[in-house]
Amino acid sequence: MTQNQLVAEQMQPEGHERRQHPRFAITAKGRFLAGDGTEHDCSIRDMSLGGIALNSDVEVSMGDHIIVYLDEFGRFEGNIVRIFGGGFAITTAISGPRRERLQARLDSIAKGVSPAEAEAEAKRAFPRYAPKEAGMEESSVVTLEDGRTAPCRIVDMSLGGANVATELKAPLGSNVSIGRMKGRVVRHTAEGIAIEFTDIPERASALSRPFG
Repeated sequence: MTQNQLVAEQMQPEGHERRQHPRFAITAKGRFLAGDGTEHDCSIRDMSLGGIALNSDVEVSMGDHIIVYLDEFGRFEGNIVRIFGGGFAITTAISGPRRERLQARLDSIAKGVSPAEAEAEAKRAFPRYAPKEAGMEESSVVTLEDGRTAPCRIVDMSLGGANVATELKAPLGSNVSIGRMKGRVVRHTAEGIAIEFTDIPERASALSRPFG
């Protein structure tokens, strides 16, 4: 079986609802927070809309609540429902725009598109607006995890993220906020940074984003 190919085997103990979601073999690394509060490296074995199988040598227990941050995919959390040699699987429950976006990415990966390219395709599903089109101010403030702040200008935005002009070049993958919106840096641009929101609501319009 090749990478990024549809996985035929379904996760047995997850119930009918989980088995109805096709699983995809994906190569991506990440880190997870175990039930005891310790942080560990991991990688994806396969994933679907209903769950993720992770490769890890860390000893875990059935039912443990896991928080995982995966490169290219972001943050997920869920309970351990299966333990296998070299890893474990968790259930996940996502909804609204984020679920639709993940479905689009998995569909693209099934066609042989890389995770990074699939991410770009999924982002195009959200219409982008200039602040003036949304009747909003361009000026805002970007805040890093360590508390540093800098003025910024919103170049354009969507339900899923924003392009920001700023001299503060936050590292890729770092958590930032613009006003009250939280996200992570996914790309550096000529003007500043591109941010993917990590708190996308189930029902919202890009025109009502609180950047102030």
